[in-house]
Amino acid sequence: MTDTEPALPPPIVPCVARALSPLLRRIAADVDGEAGVNTYLVGIDEIAVIDPGPTADHLDAICGCGGDRIQWILVTGAVDQSGVAELRRRTGARVVAVEGVGPDDADEVLAPGTSLLGTEFRLTAVVAPGLGGPRTAFVLEEERTLIAGDWLDPDTEVVDAPARAAAVGALRRKRLRAVAPAHGQLVEHAADVVRAIAGG
Repeated sequence: MTDTEPALPPPIVPCVARALSPLLRRIAADVDGEAGVNTYLVGIDEIAVIDPGPTADHLDAICGCGGDRIQWILVTGAVDQSGVAELRRRTGARVVAVEGVGPDDADEVLAPGTSLLGTEFRLTAVVAPGLGGPRTAFVLEEERTLIAGDWLDPDTEVVDAPARAAAVGALRRKRLRAVAPAHGQLVEHAADVVRAIAGG
């Protein structure tokens, strides 16, 4: 590696938490020994869990990192939501939905553009159309990081171009620093991702 080549991020190890920033940790689900969908833990003193996976070992890893500090469970709508009920049972956390994006038995519902407030963070809900219905992403305002689920995937079919363009416009105004996707590594150049989704 030369001085001009960026260092590669460490590989994602399933069911092992990795700190991505002061307020954000990632735990990938284990799919036959490979890293599956990403779960994100936001906050330190109070924790919001986004997209918990369904398997026992994955939920064990989440609870091991958060325990009784887990206060909220959120979903982007893009992933298997079967871990939500079990994580709620284990932790007593409140399930927070965004209007139009399940789960149906949520304890609290946010309108698009509004925020969940923790003692250390603010998560703002952004909704855009996707295959099979709307999808939610969350902006971690303090770090200008988008926890995107998969609706910002450039390969996703655009089912409502004007609504998607409006959502992308809202993200551009936030001057994002990074994107935390449903699969794979944190993307540090958020503007490039948003530009690609918007078609250049």
